[in-house]
Amino acid sequence: MTDQPQSLFSAVDALLAAVDGGGVLPALDERVRLREAAGLTQAAVAQALGVRVASIEAWEAGRAEPKAERLEAYRRLLEGLSRRFPAFAAPSGSSEAPPRPDPGAAAPSAPVAPAAAPVAPSRPAAPVRQPARRAEGKQSGACLHTAPAGGAGARFENGPLAVVDVEDGQVRAYCTGGLVLDVPAKSLPALVDWTLREARLGQARLSGPGMDADPLLVLTQAALERYGLPTTLTAEERFAGRIPEGHKVVKQLVRAHWKLTKRG
Repeated sequence: MTDQPQSLFSAVDALLAAVDGGGVLPALDERVRLREAAGLTQAAVAQALGVRVASIEAWEAGRAEPKAERLEAYRRLLEGLSRRFPAFAAPSGSSEAPPRPDPGAAAPSAPVAPAAAPVAPSRPAAPVRQPARRAEGKQSGACLHTAPAGGAGARFENGPLAVVDVEDGQVRAYCTGGLVLDVPAKSLPALVDWTLREARLGQARLSGPGMDADPLLVLTQAALERYGLPTTLTAEERFAGRIPEGHKVVKQLVRAHWKLTKRG
């Protein structure tokens, strides 16, 4: 009997350590709620975490849990979404529906999505629409930020980000909500120009003094190869956060009069 309190305390300490160390994730329903509140598909989350869509489905259904690095990354995503889309409970006895997230909430800064993706609204005609598809099994890629030329509303109707992939020789952009756009761009400068002028990607500022969020493109390995970008980086390039200035793609962007940031 004398050892029982100590074993109980040890079990409680181990549970607290798991919480502090990120080993405990939100409830299954909350994981789904946060993703859907942000307008993110399971395919978009899978692309960001470098796993298959089936893994995200299993994590949300409780059939499996992420391990090691992906556990930390998934927890980071859910924590970020929970700050942007907190769960509101109606007062006891109230019949009012939970309020929608405050549109003046702080904009996100995560690499995969530069701004909190809204729940996809019903959209008028987009540049080009294809039946919704899932981009599964693409586990390597790169992110390309492009600065919007201004405007809001209909300009950003296709959401804040897209995953660019090549399938059967055709380049397509997979947006939030299952929307798929054909990408006509044959070069990286043309891809940037298409993103700014035709893709209608980005996020309008969430408050008066804020700024519109940059569109975000996530390129799969096939898309990297299509546009002449490296699919792997050397240790020096990873440390610098950018590819060398002498790379042919960088030269293409410079010739097109695009200015590159010093931080990659």
